[in-house]
Amino acid sequence: MRHTARMNPPWPALLLMLGIALALPHQPALAGEDRPNVVLIVIDDLGYADFGTSPHAPDDVKALGTPAMDRLAASGTLLTEAYATSPICSPSRAGLITGRYQQRWGNYWYSEGGLPNDQTTLAQHLKPLGYDTMKVGKTHLGGGPAQHPLDHGYDRFFGFIHHTWDYIRLSRRDLDAYLDRVNGQRGRLGILCVGPLMRDRKPESVDDPGAFTTELFTDEAIAFIEEDRGDRPYLLHLSYNAMHMPTYVCDPDYAKKLGVEQPPWDRDAKQWEFPFWEPNDIPWQQWHRKWGHLGEIDPQGRKRYLSHLLALDDNLGRLLDAIDKTGEKDNTIVVFVSDNGGTINTYANNGPLNGWKFMFGEGGLRIPMIIAAPGRLPGGRQLAGVTSAMDVVPTVLDLVHAGLPDNLDGKSLVGKIKSASEADAHDMLCWSNGRGARVIRMGDWKLAVGCAWTHSAFVINDEGLAEPAEQDYAYPGGTVLFNLKDDLGETADRAADHPDRVAELKAAYRAWRETMSGPRTGNGKLKKK
Repeated sequence: MRHTARMNPPWPALLLMLGIALALPHQPALAGEDRPNVVLIVIDDLGYADFGTSPHAPDDVKALGTPAMDRLAASGTLLTEAYATSPICSPSRAGLITGRYQQRWGNYWYSEGGLPNDQTTLAQHLKPLGYDTMKVGKTHLGGGPAQHPLDHGYDRFFGFIHHTWDYIRLSRRDLDAYLDRVNGQRGRLGILCVGPLMRDRKPESVDDPGAFTTELFTDEAIAFIEEDRGDRPYLLHLSYNAMHMPTYVCDPDYAKKLGVEQPPWDRDAKQWEFPFWEPNDIPWQQWHRKWGHLGEIDPQGRKRYLSHLLALDDNLGRLLDAIDKTGEKDNTIVVFVSDNGGTINTYANNGPLNGWKFMFGEGGLRIPMIIAAPGRLPGGRQLAGVTSAMDVVPTVLDLVHAGLPDNLDGKSLVGKIKSASEADAHDMLCWSNGRGARVIRMGDWKLAVGCAWTHSAFVINDEGLAEPAEQDYAYPGGTVLFNLKDDLGETADRAADHPDRVAELKAAYRAWRETMSGPRTGNGKLKKK
């Protein structure tokens, strides 16, 4: 037998190799049964109070019922003081999937920073451990070279890369119908997002006139879950476009259940009818301001929102059933989270919180978050204490026994959940839009500077119909200080009473901000101040 001579490296080289090995995250080879499946469910603009298990659930949600969300909460832990890293979707989603403040690479607001190649996502952490990975639904990370799911760790993708998409007009025929109306002048269509979805990197027309994204994305997710992959674990990132606008575009069957008037598919004209935009009657931006930004209060707006909530819960139930049927329930981690607070534009309910999406009030930043890992973590708990969507990545990595990179801003919540601790997972959390609005929460205190916001508002009457409010909604500007333990609704400014606390929080925020990049373009260039 022929043997190859093996050279022994000198001692200095051995010491260097040992040092490198010790510095790398420890990722042991795991038996198949020790590597749980991971299902990350991201809801778009879900109201903080809009599910039955919420301690603040409104009467209409209690009457409607959300048995699937309640079932998931019963199997896991509801974190009642969880925060997004931004009050809007693209930055918050970047923070969620990397476990880091996205401001570190200049992602503050829409079309800023994106997702660069040098940031590692949850999918990229799990692939070396043998995970089969798929993303279904929305991807909106503000651009960047790694925005496409196939470029940040996913083997497969079905969905869309935009801030929103239509719920039911998903075919090439639907898009062509609009192009015909404007004589092929695509520019006149504005930001209307109708037509084919994307399969990996190619458009895919959904020609079934009864297609509905909430059901379609669930079908795709279930098919992935049910695949025979042997002992290989999977990561499924299911990102619904519910409850994002245009919630005024309802599935007719679900609209009917809520008593919402929505004409069915016109088989003769081969198109949907009102309330859809007619480009020859009104410019897109005017239409969007009217129906998407409360330019006119839609009496049935809340009911339309609830029709989507009902559809979402039904399909979550289908998804959970599919996991159960595979026999993998006790070997599957399920994380349920909203990307930011519910938006006033879709008639979401954020309960006692002040504000909505886009705003730096608690209603824009605080989110529903459930972590369920039967067999690994206790269930049926609701825990207070400050947590963040950034904690999802380290928590999952902890549960699959992977090494935790030392550059994460998120914290593993495994110990907190196991011990039922209501201590804060973070000494402080900070937010910024890169334009002057700045917020810090430390303990019970929250300082907001330059966060003024006004918006038209509505009230819901006894019949469940929306009516214009007597005055616009307003979040205060200037420098305001709130004690959230005593004043969850941010109604009493305590800044004048606690100048030392204001100074302390301002100094802590400045120290945080100095570790972040300035706002950058999608291709990574610093923006001019």
